[in-house]
Amino acid sequence: MDRIRIGTRGSKLALKQVSLVQAALLRAADQTETEIIILHTRGDKIQDKPLAQIGEKGVFASELEQALLDGKIDAAVHSAKDLPMALADGLKISAVLPRADVRDVLVIPKGGSLPELTEWQKRPENRESAEKVFKIGSGSRRRQLLAEQFWRNVVCENIRGNVDTRLRKLKEGGFDGILLAKAGLDRLGIGVETEEEFTFFPLPPEQFLPAACQGMIAVETVRGSETERICQKITDAETMFCFEIEREVLGHLAADCSEAAAAWCRFDGSRLILDAMYAGRKIRLTGRAEIQEGRKLAAQAADALKENGITW
Repeated sequence: MDRIRIGTRGSKLALKQVSLVQAALLRAADQTETEIIILHTRGDKIQDKPLAQIGEKGVFASELEQALLDGKIDAAVHSAKDLPMALADGLKISAVLPRADVRDVLVIPKGGSLPELTEWQKRPENRESAEKVFKIGSGSRRRQLLAEQFWRNVVCENIRGNVDTRLRKLKEGGFDGILLAKAGLDRLGIGVETEEEFTFFPLPPEQFLPAACQGMIAVETVRGSETERICQKITDAETMFCFEIEREVLGHLAADCSEAAAAWCRFDGSRLILDAMYAGRKIRLTGRAEIQEGRKLAAQAADALKENGITW
């Protein structure tokens, strides 16, 4: 195959992610050229509503999938956490790159105040300061729910747009803080060492559970195509394992990327750890680091969350 046409959204982050896929393909198949084709998705066009209200699952993926089916592109690059649970017929995820940082980050203006942690509410000396409402910008149901559990004096309001747009809205005073994925900030080179106007607080993933597949870049192709065969060369086996298990959790919950659900799978030596959340209920399960064991744990976690939600 002489050339692979790669479809992507047009944001800075999407272009950075597709450049990482390009570089991986060049290392794996240095005789293959790549061409970037920018497509505008429904999720990009509608900026005045939360994703959950747009009324369509996979609002960042549908146009890319249609372009694959129409033969306009050979591969599509996605933020894996934005994928719908059901891919279009005839398509598959052929590769995922090594996972980046899974954590969410609270970003505040330099010198700004912080919300009060929930556990502080029992300390009398903190009651007065906690009366001030801290407004957080986030359109994610998962982040909104976790923020209300993690801090005691927060209110979450919808915010849309790319990373630069959200940081601008924070700078303009529309919010006291915003929540962003650390992987995206890292890929854009935004952080403590580069920003003088903001302060960044990565949140502990054990308490502030990441979205399923957060920090992953996924490559989608037509099933059985030559592009699929080439892209399989760049996949990271451990990340693909976690990708499949975390999506299994969502599948058993009948949830998608717009709902208040989370799943985080990782290895601890030969042991598998799976944290999951649904509608504010959390569970942790452990088992052997084997794919069938992982699928079994995914089903068990979903069943427990739907029934009574075991917490830790």
